[in-house]
Amino acid sequence: MKIVKVFLILAVLCVPLVAFSSTIKVYDAFNSSSLTGWTSVSGNWRVLNGRLTQTDVNEKMAMITIPVDQSGIMMYEFDVKYIKGGEDNYAGFGIHILTGNPSMKRSWGNGRSLLGWVTWDPGQYGRPGAFIQVYESTGPTTMGLYRRIFPSSDPMRNGNLLPVRSDYLKTEFLNYTVPFRLQLDTRTGRGKFFDPFNSKKYFYSFDLGGPIRPGGYFSFRTNSVSVSIDNVKISKLD
Repeated sequence: MKIVKVFLILAVLCVPLVAFSSTIKVYDAFNSSSLTGWTSVSGNWRVLNGRLTQTDVNEKMAMITIPVDQSGIMMYEFDVKYIKGGEDNYAGFGIHILTGNPSMKRSWGNGRSLLGWVTWDPGQYGRPGAFIQVYESTGPTTMGLYRRIFPSSDPMRNGNLLPVRSDYLKTEFLNYTVPFRLQLDTRTGRGKFFDPFNSKKYFYSFDLGGPIRPGGYFSFRTNSVSVSIDNVKISKLD
């Protein structure tokens, strides 16, 4: 099933350990079923087999949130595994970072935040493939492509999507638990995704166009898909 290949993009989003001291702000291996500290905003989030799992494949705006101060050089780490969903030929998975005034009910946006989003949506974009997008949310009903790097409303015509190389979308990877590591400096807006198959080689570096406002919350969200997540670690690098 081609649709589920979208989640294999996460296999390319790894950052190696670097020579920074760090302060761990959040670490959760989901050893308890209580989801202490997390708020399930929408969707069906629970701990199953020691992993945070969103089970409702019909929910298009599933979200779960945890408070965590974020400023300076931040590292976001977790691993994710596809479970099911996407049979309607659409699926999405992402993280809201640097969130202020987060939404605490089902909503399109999520306070003031940035959303890193991986999408499979051939109906919208006219061809199959997985793409990375960055959205800016300013409230529960207002969210669009991040204008500093995506100035146009037509992402396909103006190249505002980062396509995932086909060699990272192999069907056999679907059963893998895929590590994700993202580094971002809020003071400059610069960050990195690294290749998990070669920790000294980055897959993609990016520039969000200048300083990013710090925030106090972090969220996972899904659209039309079930995934499980574990080993969530959010650190400030000094």
